[in-house]
Amino acid sequence: MANKGNSTTSHGGRGRIVALLIALGLGVYGVSQWSPSESSSGKRNDQGDGGLPKIPTVDIPDARIPVKEGASWKEIDDPSKDGWDTEVFTGKAMKQLKELGGLLTSSDELDEASVGELIAPGFECGALRPENLAMVLDDQHLRVDRLSSEPEGGTFQGAGGLVEAMRALTEPFPKAENLSFEVKVFRVSVVPEGVSTRQYFSFSGRTDTGSMEQHATWDVIWARGAAGEPPRMRSLRVVEFEETSSRQANGALFSDCTESALGGNSGYAEQFLLGMNHWFQRTQDRSPLELFGNPGLAVGDVNGDGLDDLYVCQESGLPNRLFVQNADGTATEQSSSWGVDWLQSSRSALLVDLDNDADQDLVVAIHGGVVVAENDGAGRFHLKEVLTSTVDTMSLSAVDYDLDGRLDLFVCGYNQSRVAGSESSGLGGSSAGFVVHDANNGGNNSLFRNEISEDGWKFVDVTAATGLGESNSRWSLAAAWDDFDNDGDQDLYVANDYGRDYFYRNDLGAERKFVDISEDARVEDSANGMSVTWGDYDRDGWMDALVSNMWSSAGNRIAFQSKFLKESTAEHRSRIQRLARGNTLLKNQGNGVFLDQSDLAGIEMGRWAWGSQFVDFNNDGWEDLVVSNGYITTDDTGDL
Repeated sequence: MANKGNSTTSHGGRGRIVALLIALGLGVYGVSQWSPSESSSGKRNDQGDGGLPKIPTVDIPDARIPVKEGASWKEIDDPSKDGWDTEVFTGKAMKQLKELGGLLTSSDELDEASVGELIAPGFECGALRPENLAMVLDDQHLRVDRLSSEPEGGTFQGAGGLVEAMRALTEPFPKAENLSFEVKVFRVSVVPEGVSTRQYFSFSGRTDTGSMEQHATWDVIWARGAAGEPPRMRSLRVVEFEETSSRQANGALFSDCTESALGGNSGYAEQFLLGMNHWFQRTQDRSPLELFGNPGLAVGDVNGDGLDDLYVCQESGLPNRLFVQNADGTATEQSSSWGVDWLQSSRSALLVDLDNDADQDLVVAIHGGVVVAENDGAGRFHLKEVLTSTVDTMSLSAVDYDLDGRLDLFVCGYNQSRVAGSESSGLGGSSAGFVVHDANNGGNNSLFRNEISEDGWKFVDVTAATGLGESNSRWSLAAAWDDFDNDGDQDLYVANDYGRDYFYRNDLGAERKFVDISEDARVEDSANGMSVTWGDYDRDGWMDALVSNMWSSAGNRIAFQSKFLKESTAEHRSRIQRLARGNTLLKNQGNGVFLDQSDLAGIEMGRWAWGSQFVDFNNDGWEDLVVSNGYITTDDTGDL
């Protein structure tokens, strides 16, 4: 992913459960093994596959991952035993809301009798699809209508009124297929009338002309149910509402072409489709984050035919894959012939031109270092260097930070530990004295200056020399470069999973130093940062930044209640609440200071957001935003 043509970023997506409210030590077990192979000269070596460094192996009796015995998650996280009555109530309210969703998706069951089971006497609501909607986008692909002011449309009372409001809500979905309803309660409080909840609501389906989505925020006042009885709604009010319709015949703006492009290769069915649940029991990787399936990929034209090719990183013991694109849109795996089917635990990759010879070279972050390979322009990569960095490498980025015409490399480091199960390994919360919002015990990041010349390939670690070595240990996941101050050089934002994010201004001069201006620029986000991307979203000539973080409904419910951390300071409570808020949009004001526009722009709720990118999807000159998100891929209904 390029920024103004002179910096490139890559990182792998990964998922993991962060217990916001429970201090739980998690031990992860496993082993890592490096398989020896022939070097490019055809001779065996004792450094591991392809000349890569070797890590000692540990023998275990079988490939199963040991699991600590003890109480289950449901036993540990039982709000009825912890005094969190509001959480117990939320579970009951969610069941009622899902019943309402079931009625919306089954119009033949929508009648006063069924609706009557959900409401209390005297129930009233406003229009669920407000009348005062304003069109905010209308092009060949999409139409978006949004609530322009306070909702209008009258008051609906009783079961009959709610049925009428629900039918009006579903009116834009004539003969729709694949109807889907979702709801997330993210605020709950006790009020004189009963209990108040605020929830995000979404309703979607396929129509004859495309697809339709409705997104809204609802406020509901509930009457508590008698013993053994569910709560019932006293009132329902729409706070926000947006309706989007696509004009694509099949309803989707994008089509999943993975199988058509890669399905002809044996590795697609034999490895990719099996998923990480299969490989969890077979992996030999002892990296703490191995169990979260975090490898990344890179896209670039490796053979100069004008078509983008794909390099996919994999876990230890599974070969990395290079797919070379064919003219018909399919891709053929050529990992072995190109010499890049490495078996090391690989985290992320870059396809960039490091030696300025007009072809794409390969950089791969592995558990233990960074592999640099030269593209010979004739169908093969040749290993040039293995750079020493933090053992637990994460994302990579390439940038000409010193303006010498050569791309340099920046490596994000996550964990300090080399051995899983040690005191400092695993999730951050497993180490003593760990502070989730202000951690400083992670791995170190590294900056390598490109000094390739006619005499050979060479990269020099200049982390300390450039000022990036100070306070450089905050569990970094991703970094992105751009010229935020329009002075001609590239500045650096680092998103940290634990601890405050870094923001460095590039002060070119005799010493070529970076200066940490995170606090002065007001960008010191501390919210499990997963990725960062730059873009001028408001087209004012100054580059803005989007940091993807995790949004948590449970965190939003609990962290904002008065009894949560009631002995803590207001600042501490605020920082913990920030962990649940979600994504951050930082508007560059052009004076060295950024303004947080997250709420105003409506981008906070990106679910569990792993990655992000500004892209102009509809070619209207405005940068849109795509955020990859999710964690559970099964039918699990647990509240994340």
